[in-house]
Amino acid sequence: MSAHAGPVGLPIDGRERATRAGWSFPARNPSTGEKLWDLPDAGPEDAQDAVEAAWRAVHATGWSTDGPMRLKALLGFQEALLAESDRLVELLATETGVPVALRSVHVDEPVAALHSGPGRADPKVTTVITPATSPLAAALAEVRRAVVAGGAVVLKPAPEAARAAIEVGRIALDFLPRGVLNVVVTRDVDVAIGLTVDRRVDEVAFTGSEVVAERVRDAATRARKQVRTDTGHPVSIRAKDDADLEAVVARAAVAVATNAGQACRIPTSVVVPALRYMDARTAAIRAMDSVVVGDPLDPATLCGPLRSPVARDRVLRYVALAESEGADVARGGRALDRPGWWVPPTVIGGVARDSRLVTEELLGPVLMVVTESRTSPSARA
Repeated sequence: MSAHAGPVGLPIDGRERATRAGWSFPARNPSTGEKLWDLPDAGPEDAQDAVEAAWRAVHATGWSTDGPMRLKALLGFQEALLAESDRLVELLATETGVPVALRSVHVDEPVAALHSGPGRADPKVTTVITPATSPLAAALAEVRRAVVAGGAVVLKPAPEAARAAIEVGRIALDFLPRGVLNVVVTRDVDVAIGLTVDRRVDEVAFTGSEVVAERVRDAATRARKQVRTDTGHPVSIRAKDDADLEAVVARAAVAVATNAGQACRIPTSVVVPALRYMDARTAAIRAMDSVVVGDPLDPATLCGPLRSPVARDRVLRYVALAESEGADVARGGRALDRPGWWVPPTVIGGVARDSRLVTEELLGPVLMVVTESRTSPSARA
């Protein structure tokens, strides 16, 4: 773990510090609902301090012009992250429910890619906003992009994944110069938006839902910032009427159950020929039953809890919508009777192709089985 021990603070301008107003909020374990620790809750002044530190690093030091120094700093940072990778994996599993079995995608590969690929042509101050579904992968990709080009980052992680982001910032204190990587944790949407419109920020990189991305794009564009967004969307795949249908359905089921469906661009629905519907339904149920649901710290687990009670309730509302539309909840669909925020792998059949369950991003362990011919009653009217 980082040498910067003690109460959790915000890594800003080369040191770890409390928020100016002393605000904090409790983080809770999604597996149990129990309190884990208190996290700093930044206000506008903290955000302004972080942006100022990033601006100085780019414009008032030799960071942006000294390529050898940047390479040495980045390699040292990468080596330290590799040494602390087990700790980062544990933090992600504890605070977000990402199973340790998925460490390769969420930690190992992003760390390994830190020094690979070209950087930007010019150094910039970048506000990076990351989601709880893939917090470190998105953050480290943007840090690499900025550092290689001599830029600096203000990282605003999702509150549900803030502790791991803070730990990355803590580690960076020992290897990156002051202001190159600053971490601002906040639950205040206006503080987050302020990070996108500050005059000292050159660009905004956002990863997350399309709904939030639209607001970020609007604010940043009006402030004449460069904007890059990476948003999720539902994926529907078509299974042909042949011997591979059951295998296609089974792979989709396991993919959407992994990490409780909290990932972008995974297959959330499969469209099958009407005559093969029962075959597809059976294959989906069988595959879901094979997925290990349990403690994300257990290497055997593929499906952990939802990251928050809000995320769990959102999934359950979609299940209720399916039932109201006359769909068949063939497996799961109810919160598990245990502490924490759990929804088991779920199969819903008989879903219309134009249903919101198919056209919207659900972000839960739910697979819809859709027949080619079925549309909603409103569409046929």
